[in-house]
Amino acid sequence: MSRNINTYFIVLSLSILAFIGKGVMYVLIGSYIPMILSLLVLGVFLISRKRNKLLLISIKFWAIALIIWSLLRILIGSLNFFVKPLTENHLHQQLGIKGTIISLIFLGTGIYLLRKRHSYSKN
Repeated sequence: MSRNINTYFIVLSLSILAFIGKGVMYVLIGSYIPMILSLLVLGVFLISRKRNKLLLISIKFWAIALIIWSLLRILIGSLNFFVKPLTENHLHQQLGIKGTIISLIFLGTGIYLLRKRHSYSKN
């Protein structure tokens, strides 16, 4: 495995594992939807890993979903900061400085996965 493919695999894996970790945290507070969605994404990748075309489609979908999720969080966080602050503490914490940094990391991850997906699928 070349260094670029290994890096791509690590970034892809960590992005999925981060959402599974978030799903576990939400299960602990009683919400199963994030975990179900995370496991669904993991299942799609496990099924598509041997089929090159399906893998490319899965990676493209995941990368676009990460980009959209990140942009929405940044937009809502900006509105929260500049327009009218949210009163719920959980949302305020999720959309603060730490949440914005996490969103920017996932935005960069989504862009990286989208731009480099063809180099990963060749091997």
